[in-house]
Amino acid sequence: MAAIKIKNITLGTVPRVVGIIDQPMPIARLQKFAAGGIDIFEIRADLFNKPIDKVVAYINMIKGVIRSPLIGTIRETDYNRANRIDWLISLSRHVDIIDVELGIPEWRDVVKGIAGSSTIIMVSEHDFNSTPDMPGLEDIVKRSIAQGAGIVKIAAMARTASDVTRLMRFTEECGVPIVTMAMGDVGKISRVVAPLFGSLFVYGYLRKPIVPGQLSALAVAKALKLYY
Repeated sequence: MAAIKIKNITLGTVPRVVGIIDQPMPIARLQKFAAGGIDIFEIRADLFNKPIDKVVAYINMIKGVIRSPLIGTIRETDYNRANRIDWLISLSRHVDIIDVELGIPEWRDVVKGIAGSSTIIMVSEHDFNSTPDMPGLEDIVKRSIAQGAGIVKIAAMARTASDVTRLMRFTEECGVPIVTMAMGDVGKISRVVAPLFGSLFVYGYLRKPIVPGQLSALAVAKALKLYY
């Protein structure tokens, strides 16, 4: 698997922690998070509920002070539905990785809009009900690569311990750059062990959990430092 370098970070060498910015935060606070072991920040533009130019202005302010790589994400909401694809393309020009959901009808427009830039496309699949079986996970990766993924992200709800172990086994055997996490209370352990199986990074919240079972980014960073 080829190394992926974003700014001053090479993914896949040591565990990396992504802190989720779900609302604009003061630069000084982000600097404290970075000093506490947060390697990458995810801009959840859909949770800002602001026009994309306001989000981009905030990103540029961050980039003027903090050198951490940035992931850009815009999930569909009532607020952004009419403009989301254009906003995704616009956001991609200001971040290092752009998150594009698997199977969105307009994915070709997004890929075309990003073509020629250095931004990495991360195709993501979220299953809030269950964890797919091995063939299902393989199919997600296959379709993600066909959709232009440089990184594949799979988040799946874990109902049993075997769901977690299956997802981790798949991560280890995948062979392409991948990020995985098991959601829910049963899946919390994946936030710490996934890097052992090859997940490029793990997510944690900065203010409050975004999905079930998500841990504090600072707590995850502390645990990774202890175990790795």
